[in-house]
Amino acid sequence: MVGRKRTIERRKNKRYKAMEGAYAAITNSNKLGQIIDISMGGLSFKYIDTENESEGPEKRNEESIFLSSIGYYVGDLPFQTIADYKITDTPSFSSMVVRKRHVKFTDLTFKQLFDLDHYMKNNVSEEIKPLLKEYKS
Repeated sequence: MVGRKRTIERRKNKRYKAMEGAYAAITNSNKLGQIIDISMGGLSFKYIDTENESEGPEKRNEESIFLSSIGYYVGDLPFQTIADYKITDTPSFSSMVVRKRHVKFTDLTFKQLFDLDHYMKNNVSEEIKPLLKEYKS
């Protein structure tokens, strides 16, 4: 017998795949990477973890994130980290640690919303369809 799971899409904003060359960077940190998907509510991006674990993670004041691509830039977007985890499907011969971070934008001003909307209109390729309410597992 095939089981069924019910899921409910909780996102308020439509998500879009980011175009090649769209990057995000967190201020006061070494976290810079390619944007995977983006919405007016947040984004996810992959980055190479360059912190040396033997030294311990440095506490940084990560207050804002900026987005860039050829000809476009949006800066100082306040955010909250939702998830940050190691991606395990990287080649085993690589010594680099690749991580994925999901962030939610917080308290955006009207100008920041306008700039983010303009950035998205020029740097996304297609909408990511939400999960169906019922799917076969």
